[in-house]
Amino acid sequence: MAASYAPETRQDLITNQWVAFAPSRSERPNRTKSASPSSEPPSDADEAPVEGCPFCPGHEDMLPSIISEQSRKAPPGWSTRAVPNKFAALIPDRSTEPHTSALYQTRASRGRQEVIIDTPRHHQPLAHMPESQVASVLGTYLRRYRALREADADLIPFLFRNHGASAGASIAHPHSQLIAPDFRPPAIEQEEEAARVRYEEIGRCPYCAMIEKELEAEARLVWTNEAFVVFVPFAATVPYEMWILPRKHSPEFGHLTPPMQGALASALRTALHRLHEGLNDPDYNFFVRSALDYESDHLHLHWSLRIRPRTTVQAGYELSTGHRINPSIPERDAAVLRGED
Repeated sequence: MAASYAPETRQDLITNQWVAFAPSRSERPNRTKSASPSSEPPSDADEAPVEGCPFCPGHEDMLPSIISEQSRKAPPGWSTRAVPNKFAALIPDRSTEPHTSALYQTRASRGRQEVIIDTPRHHQPLAHMPESQVASVLGTYLRRYRALREADADLIPFLFRNHGASAGASIAHPHSQLIAPDFRPPAIEQEEEAARVRYEEIGRCPYCAMIEKELEAEARLVWTNEAFVVFVPFAATVPYEMWILPRKHSPEFGHLTPPMQGALASALRTALHRLHEGLNDPDYNFFVRSALDYESDHLHLHWSLRIRPRTTVQAGYELSTGHRINPSIPERDAAVLRGED
């Protein structure tokens, strides 16, 4: 018999965010689509480029340029590509002199935006890629992340992926994005400051303490290997949210070593496959949260990859107050993702 959960409100003591959980709103809010999960995608030999898709092989004339690519022997000769974002909101090498009035300020939008094409195959989601291809995607993440960090100290790159229309994906071909503005986003600064305060209170990295707690409790664990832990956070803001954290303390994503890259590929592929199979391939966003300061050795920060399915929408109360309501409960979500419910 499935466990029964009562409504409650939880606070994440790192971010200080309060979330109200209302599991009675839906007995099992994990079936987001009526169709059953798709079967494994076709083989390379069976999949032809999709007409009109700029990211498919043979359509290079539709791309602004190719910044870099990971080569491979098998056709079409590449496994991942990085290309400029054709519709960028940020532009390199623009003056940032602000124009200020009593109430408002404006300046040029300076920064870099790139698209990372995850695979030559139009119909191959990350959830169904072999781990070697996921590792190739992560390798491209790291190369472009490090390149932008080292090319311009004023830019702070952020890696993210939108899967599905409601998550903001305008092109169906699997791809990720990298955006590097020249300012420090306030929400991330606030989390880093809250983590610093928590570190001073408990005397250790609060994220390391979180990992230890989740491994001990087990109720919110989804999957683990020797290098990473995957769990539904205690105060998850949406149903089936998952965090992937390295077990060893590390503030900076850019420090990921090749062995850790393979371990992360296994963790990410497993988490997305569980999401795909358990929730019938929901739309989702994921993003890498790393220290704002490059080459950081901060003892209070710990990088993570956070996956947020788009199974709910924010309504009036949430938009007006910033107080999130999650119509599920993390322990039940983790059980579903483990295949127990």
